[in-house]
Amino acid sequence: MSTRRALMKRQRPNHDVGCVSDMCVDLILRGNVRPRFRQIEQLIGDYLLEVGGSSNIFASQFVKLGGTCSVIGAVGKDPFGIFLLDALARTGVDIARVRSDPRIKTGLGTALVEGEDRAILTYTGSIDAARRTDLTDELAASVRHWHIASYFLMPRLMPFWRTWIRRLRAHGVTVSLDCNWDPDERWIGVRELLPLVDVFLPNTAEARAISGEHDLRRAGAALAASGALVAIKRGGDGAIAFHRGRTWRGAVPAAIARRLRVVDTIGAGDSFDGGFLRAWLLKRPIDECLALGIRCGAASLSAAGGLTSQLRERVA
Repeated sequence: MSTRRALMKRQRPNHDVGCVSDMCVDLILRGNVRPRFRQIEQLIGDYLLEVGGSSNIFASQFVKLGGTCSVIGAVGKDPFGIFLLDALARTGVDIARVRSDPRIKTGLGTALVEGEDRAILTYTGSIDAARRTDLTDELAASVRHWHIASYFLMPRLMPFWRTWIRRLRAHGVTVSLDCNWDPDERWIGVRELLPLVDVFLPNTAEARAISGEHDLRRAGAALAASGALVAIKRGGDGAIAFHRGRTWRGAVPAAIARRLRVVDTIGAGDSFDGGFLRAWLLKRPIDECLALGIRCGAASLSAAGGLTSQLRERVA
């Protein structure tokens, strides 16, 4: 028997989900945040240092719903790296496969927040520190599902994802993708990945850009033609899913909408992913997946940062 077949036969998954982490912290600035150059100093209203990274926020939400998740990657040997690892460990995310590397700096995203909008300045650093050699057959056999996030911020792995997904498939692992925004707005490689993934989780702007369709129904149908279940996040309008010619709509419940006070939107889409995939991996109907995702996304809005107000509820 080959080593790969023996491994597949011998090992049972240790975690529900694995993902390469875009390891970074978020420095969130609020108030009068529009910079004025020419050495002008201005005062802002507040700041917050929080766990950043789409994968980290997703993993934290998934674990808070009763799932298990292992993240892979690296941080710098610096205060931001220590902060990240401590915060993730406290949420219950497995960080055993995250290494501290003195040759890199931990990634930093600086968010300038105005109302419900924001601009983000990113230093990639450890965001793109994961290596192909981190992705092993032993790792593939240790998870039930694999989530890919921040696709465009990890250029080292972009050419490798197709190979890695095929290896995951050999172990019976399902795959989801939330590519996030492409800073270059070129969207290279995403359409080619869609036939290989089970679930695609863009927001409205990403779905329109990738599909080339402005009408959201046409955009969703075009993306779902790949065979993937496509769930498009629509902010305050909820979410809409497309699969095999069918469409499902999910709205923010009126009771939640009435009492919701939006503090900031950072991480809301990643929390949606955590809820949607928790329900999907439990084989819930798609409308229930949308409902849990929307509840998670809405909960995230009520405090600054991606982790602070995430939904805590055991879903089994």
